[in-house]
Amino acid sequence: MLSTTEPLVYHQQEPQQEPSARGGPAPGGGGCLEVWVLTRAAFGILFWPLAALIGFVLAVVLVLFLFTVHPALALIPVAAIGVALYLFARWEQRHFRPPGIDPP
Repeated sequence: MLSTTEPLVYHQQEPQQEPSARGGPAPGGGGCLEVWVLTRAAFGILFWPLAALIGFVLAVVLVLFLFTVHPALALIPVAAIGVALYLFARWEQRHFRPPGIDPP
């Protein structure tokens, strides 16, 4: 049971680390390098999805802008997107075949 004479006060405490043999901080104590590694990993994972989203938004803006100039000009980016999708489908078909199908 707690005594009533001591107030319940919480203080921030410094983390306890054992110094290494060279006099520096203990290994595993954290630091700026770990933050950079985690940041790089997060950006590495998110780069391609973000690039695809930004590219799609820019393509929509370009189509709308070209539509204001002349309606026939809006077909140029739409055709480019169609060709890119066709080429990607052909590339994927060549590189990722289902098992049991021989290449041509």
